[in-house]
Amino acid sequence: MNRQLLIFDIWGDYAHFKKIYATTSAISYAIPPKTSLYGYMGAILGLPKADNAYLNTFANKQCLLGLSVLNPIVMKRLGANLRSTLKRVDDSPKPSLVEYVYKPRYRLFVWHQDEAVRQALKKAIKAHSCVYSPSLGLAGLPSNFEWVGEAVTKAQRSSEALPVHSVIPRKYLLSLEETALLEGQNELIEQSLFAIEMNTDREVTERDDILLDRKGRAIRARVTEYYLVKEANVVLF
Repeated sequence: MNRQLLIFDIWGDYAHFKKIYATTSAISYAIPPKTSLYGYMGAILGLPKADNAYLNTFANKQCLLGLSVLNPIVMKRLGANLRSTLKRVDDSPKPSLVEYVYKPRYRLFVWHQDEAVRQALKKAIKAHSCVYSPSLGLAGLPSNFEWVGEAVTKAQRSSEALPVHSVIPRKYLLSLEETALLEGQNELIEQSLFAIEMNTDREVTERDDILLDRKGRAIRARVTEYYLVKEANVVLF
């Protein structure tokens, strides 16, 4: 099956994608969860957030994404004053450390089964226009975006390891090339309990562990399937 992919970059000064098990000390994923990117694209398109209506456009595998890391992953912890939303006698701000991704830049490969949605997203990104301001995890972390191009491609398989230029969900990983790891060609990190899909009640229905290279280098691996996109091998999930 051929898929028409939209390719665009997103970036900002800081990003924060809170891990589900973080409490007061907010720890961040290094990359945006797929469910966060639904919100990002919904903001560009102006899809309403009331009653989580925007998720009707993206839930249930209507949208597949690939993600490449373009800037090296650098994490910084900065102090922030957090205030409880609960009514207490002492509601003064509580100094806390919050972890951020510093100067992140990601490349997105987006397929949507609805041609109208795909064309609307393409038009908005090419025109660099949006209805709501997209952010990288938190409203106070604005993001920019830039059109790269589009490609028509289909799923491919290989019996040999090949360079994968996107992040790799565990469910698509068959094996890693040990030689590349031993020679230090990759510095892999794993993002555990990563949100993949969410229903319209904002309940996460699918999670997976995600492998990526800290410096954005290609990972030599065997995967269940990949898409050749402008000389890049990309896993869509």
